[in-house]
Amino acid sequence: MDRCCLATFLLLLAGCSGRELPNPSGTFEATVVDVAPVMSGRALVVRPDEGEAVALGDTVIVLDTELLALQRAETAARRASLEAQRRSAAADLAQAQSRLALVETTLSRTTELRNLGTATQQQVDDLTAERDVTRSAIEAARGRLATVDAELAHLEAALAVLDRQLRDGVVLAPVAGTVLTRNLEPGEVAAAGRTAMRVADLSELELEVYLEAGDLDRVRLGDTLPVVIDATPGERRQGRVTWISDEAEFTPKNAQTRDARAQLVYAVKLRVANPDGRLHVGMPAEVELP
Repeated sequence: MDRCCLATFLLLLAGCSGRELPNPSGTFEATVVDVAPVMSGRALVVRPDEGEAVALGDTVIVLDTELLALQRAETAARRASLEAQRRSAAADLAQAQSRLALVETTLSRTTELRNLGTATQQQVDDLTAERDVTRSAIEAARGRLATVDAELAHLEAALAVLDRQLRDGVVLAPVAGTVLTRNLEPGEVAAAGRTAMRVADLSELELEVYLEAGDLDRVRLGDTLPVVIDATPGERRQGRVTWISDEAEFTPKNAQTRDARAQLVYAVKLRVANPDGRLHVGMPAEVELP
């Protein structure tokens, strides 16, 4: 065999031994947010229905908080009564302090007059006793003020708790998206922490695929790659690479063969726009690698 024929044969052999580069596939996923009330109560309003859109901050659940409102009104009335008591105690304290200042001034003058012989010791003793009584009245008024202030602080804390519970009785949508499931209806009793509905933003879905180590150099973060949708043959959408795993892992268990599951692969995630809502969670698709 001449050199030309040998070279041609080797090239053909190399081409036949080269491996085919299949397109990785996966299924669309979305970030699902579970919406649950943080308190128990009978549901008065539950909206929207499954499949309907909801905006960020929309009211989705309203619980019956009438009892909490009554408790708050009662607590507010107690606070008003204590505030009146505090004003009275503050007035008594101010009056006692004024009285003490007057008694101390009179006692000082009377003591000087006694030294001059124009006032008696009895007058000095009477003013001294009155001074001591007034001081005791001041301390008592201060004690009453401290007690009332402590009770007021307790009621303010109780009001803050009731206000928070009243706000928690209205559940707002934590994200904008579409209601996937609804597990609560008006009239039912909602349990604290139990999922009442699930909301997901379907305007952009995530596609996770797995690449072998030899294929990692074919993608970069931020790359835009064609995505082929199985349910709509011939349609291609653009997917943006948003994440590439730094660590290898074994192929997920849903791989078809045991040999495939034994291979080490790297996970890659792409974001695919879904403005028309034609893509759904769970739809299979594959990525065309360059």
